[in-house]
Amino acid sequence: MNFPLPLRLFVCALLTICAQPYNALAWGNDAHRIMALMAQEMLTPRARIAAADLLDGGTLADASTYMDLYREALKRELPGADTWHFDNRPICGKLATDFCADGNCLSVQVPRLFGVLADQNKAKSERQQALRFLIHLVGDMHQPLHASDDNDAGGNRKLVLMPGGKTPINLHLAWDVELPKIAMRGLTEQQAAKDLLANHKRKFADWMKGNVELWVAHSYGIGKRLAYGKLPGFSCGEIDGIATGLRNGKAWNDDVMTLPREYVEGAIGIIPLLLAQAGARIGGLLNAALDPEGSKAVPTTAAPVIPSAPKPAEPSTTSLQDALSRKAAPPAAPQ
Repeated sequence: MNFPLPLRLFVCALLTICAQPYNALAWGNDAHRIMALMAQEMLTPRARIAAADLLDGGTLADASTYMDLYREALKRELPGADTWHFDNRPICGKLATDFCADGNCLSVQVPRLFGVLADQNKAKSERQQALRFLIHLVGDMHQPLHASDDNDAGGNRKLVLMPGGKTPINLHLAWDVELPKIAMRGLTEQQAAKDLLANHKRKFADWMKGNVELWVAHSYGIGKRLAYGKLPGFSCGEIDGIATGLRNGKAWNDDVMTLPREYVEGAIGIIPLLLAQAGARIGGLLNAALDPEGSKAVPTTAAPVIPSAPKPAEPSTTSLQDALSRKAAPPAAPQ
């Protein structure tokens, strides 16, 4: 059968991508680096100097993957840090308010870390860590399955196949890695960041309005309507008195679902926008924290309100220092 050229190119791209190995990392290293490269271009001169000093000459792009690269060590060093990457807000039933135990979630930690970074009285080591964390977590905030949940750890327990793929992966990983790969069309990190800046720069001032809660709510809405809501046969229901998602009116099981082309097209249509929004907001937050005077001359987001959440436990081991002295293995869990 002779398919139209656009469809043939789409299928070929999927077959190529699905045949390649993947890393279980939030948004994937490439996506985090693209967002950070965008933010780097937005920094005021003073903010750029301050960031370079805090990172000992390193780049925002390199700092953006720190929380994934040293995830296990950070988990030991800062109890609860492994859950800072997400807000597991349920998509079915009433919106729960207990998804953020002891302040260990994304929407609480981003404002707290902003406060640490902006406080010049804090030790350099504290501000350096806050900078690394902030770059990463603002990126995570824009991955819809880091803001929404269907009793499945943000899609980690739903198995899917990409169109043309042979190896099942979980839904969260599809959004972290496989769908962004398609959306970026094989561009290098630098070219993708350049294109996103050029295509969306006029929207940055609007995107940098609002606050962290509104940004997370927007990501949650995409998770509910698209990432979960457009799965074939999906609906909200109840099982044993618990609100949950259903597949064709029944409980989800271990069957592998092939994502239809329409689902993939919807996802790759919005992912570049999410990456661009994240890059813009990272840049705006860093300008506001590192150059509050100079940032007034360029569009920037308002400083987040610092919540009175419980302070995370102080480091009590040397596990992080040990990990930093050797090459760390990628984390096992994608969320």
